[in-house]
Amino acid sequence: MTVALHHKFAAKAMGTAVSLHIDDICDAEIAERAWRSVVDLLWVIEQKFSTFIETSEISRISRGELHLLDASCEVIEVFDACTWLEHASNGAFRARRPDGTLDPAGFVKGWATQRASRLLTEQGLNNWYLSVGGDIQTSGRQASGELWSVGIVDPTDDQQVRCIVEIPEGFAIATSGTAARGRHIWDGVTDQFVSPLLSFSVVGPDLMWADAFATAGFVMGSHGASWVDGFDQYQAIAISAQS
Repeated sequence: MTVALHHKFAAKAMGTAVSLHIDDICDAEIAERAWRSVVDLLWVIEQKFSTFIETSEISRISRGELHLLDASCEVIEVFDACTWLEHASNGAFRARRPDGTLDPAGFVKGWATQRASRLLTEQGLNNWYLSVGGDIQTSGRQASGELWSVGIVDPTDDQQVRCIVEIPEGFAIATSGTAARGRHIWDGVTDQFVSPLLSFSVVGPDLMWADAFATAGFVMGSHGASWVDGFDQYQAIAISAQS
């Protein structure tokens, strides 16, 4: 049995980089098993939700082969949440592309990461952070006793860090913007791809909502931060070309 304080893992899942940092004194096999359960769940979720997989439920719904109400409970849960968010954001967030096809990616990544992170807690791990495509769910603290922290990179220069954010214990952070994937976020009202800001980050207790609020807030531009502030315990960090 190999016992260690720090355990680090990295892989690719859901089309992006996934990493796990555990700061618990535990057996390496326990840490490895927990990590494998996370990656396995993310793979299963990708098979259901990816717009790039022809056999996914999302692709089948878009082709008219599967009715949304006949989809799995996970797909229905996600679209219920997306419908609520579309109304709450006055249409800024929408789980359909401008061409009308389904694409809940603005919600699914945070939702999937939060679901996967529960597996870590269920397996007795207390101090860790899980990152999927830069969206991070945390638990506990670092081995030093400090809060987990993350640097928000300058969207125009990935060698520069704009600010360091200390994440409250058990909280999450998600960021939307154009730095990594270009202009890929659309306004649900106008159906136009937008980039009113360079990036928009949200810190809050639940990653699925932090991620969704970050997407909607980015679309809203200068009004996004005040909109996010209307949700208890969620806080936005907006970076514009002028900031």
